[in-house]
Amino acid sequence: MVKLFSKQSGVTVVELVVVIAIVGLVSSVILFNYSDFSTNVSIRNLSQEVALSIRKSQTFATSVQSLSSGGAPSYPSFGMVFSMESATFAFLPTPKRFISFADIPPSVGVSPNKKYDSGGSICGSVGIGEECIEAISITSADTLIGIDTDATGPVTTGTVSITFRRPSPDAIICYIPAGQSDCIAQIPSYVKLTFQSAKGLKRLVSVWNTGQINVE
Repeated sequence: MVKLFSKQSGVTVVELVVVIAIVGLVSSVILFNYSDFSTNVSIRNLSQEVALSIRKSQTFATSVQSLSSGGAPSYPSFGMVFSMESATFAFLPTPKRFISFADIPPSVGVSPNKKYDSGGSICGSVGIGEECIEAISITSADTLIGIDTDATGPVTTGTVSITFRRPSPDAIICYIPAGQSDCIAQIPSYVKLTFQSAKGLKRLVSVWNTGQINVE
């Protein structure tokens, strides 16, 4: 008589639990590291975008970029403006938005006033009193958390404008405190913009009056 033996193989409950635990652990590590990586990329991209926007204003000024607002072409200064304050209108700077603008002289033979003039309700139709070229919003969880200059220390109110006037690549830094209409008498030699992610990662964009722009 020939006896037939059947051998069955399978996975025990203990083995299944161990495999699930290992997969869960590996997945959690990957997701955690991806979250940190994504956050780091986001804050790095934001700081680079700010630096490139400032550099673009510098290039417009030094390449004698012209603007036409219904009349003869004008050759204004170009710049960026930042603020730590909230704003009601869509085209004013906030910690989540910065503005590219053309600093247009009020009349022929008069120098630009080194600041952003706008009611905050119009952008793209550049003219005297409405100087907004582009409003750039921060759509991620990142935000501007600090503005510092050597003339003021930490800036919590008002606006800081960085402009460039042809043909020089030098930066002109103007701080206007809240409630005032003109730049402070002491002209800062640098401005430092600190950006922070939702997880606390920070990046610094520094602009010097020599025209140097650094991202740290």
